[in-house]
Amino acid sequence: MGTPLSSPFSQRSNYPRPHNGGSAAAGTNPYAVRRTTTPLKFGLTLVLLVSLVLLALAGITRYTVGEPLLPDWLAKAVHHRQPSLPPGMTYDFSIIDPATNHPLATLPEVGNVELRLAVTNDSALPMTMRFRTGQQCEFIVRQALYVVDGLFAVPIEKWRSSYFHVVSQKPTTLVLQPGQTKVYTALFTLNALNADQMAPGEYRVVAVVDAYSTGRWETSIPMEKPL
Repeated sequence: MGTPLSSPFSQRSNYPRPHNGGSAAAGTNPYAVRRTTTPLKFGLTLVLLVSLVLLALAGITRYTVGEPLLPDWLAKAVHHRQPSLPPGMTYDFSIIDPATNHPLATLPEVGNVELRLAVTNDSALPMTMRFRTGQQCEFIVRQALYVVDGLFAVPIEKWRSSYFHVVSQKPTTLVLQPGQTKVYTALFTLNALNADQMAPGEYRVVAVVDAYSTGRWETSIPMEKPL
């Protein structure tokens, strides 16, 4: 009989057989890249993770004492924008001697200190700020201990304006017309009773405006209590 005719649909047997008798799918992929971890890579990864944790911790501690999240030298290096009021809003935060109505350069040993925050709508449209409670502004005094060139700040709270005050839990609204100003004040008293708690050193006087409609904003003034 003659030679059998070949067909394009007939089974061909000239394909290479998989090695070791296994299937081609189970064979080793020659293009696969084997991932290896060297001690250098592991060390760099560990250093990066530790650095991120330290930066996060530094930001938390600085935020707690009323400092910007990043020191000025680091903020300039990474072009970090510090929190600010909504566009069109300006403010004036001052620490005043109520007896003379003049700004204070340092905290007194004893006496009254008036904290004053004036928020002004300098835009051409009305500005509405909504608050969760009747407390629209709060003042806080914290002693600050700085380490590692100011990267870390250990906060020690000494006083806040909401102490011994009943705050209404009902939501409130502040509407400022163009050019209108809202002034918040609080009186902080240093006397013989708390003189021991207010040791000489560096302090941060913080003003916080926490409106849920525009977001939390705060500003602070560094103050020193001399020996």
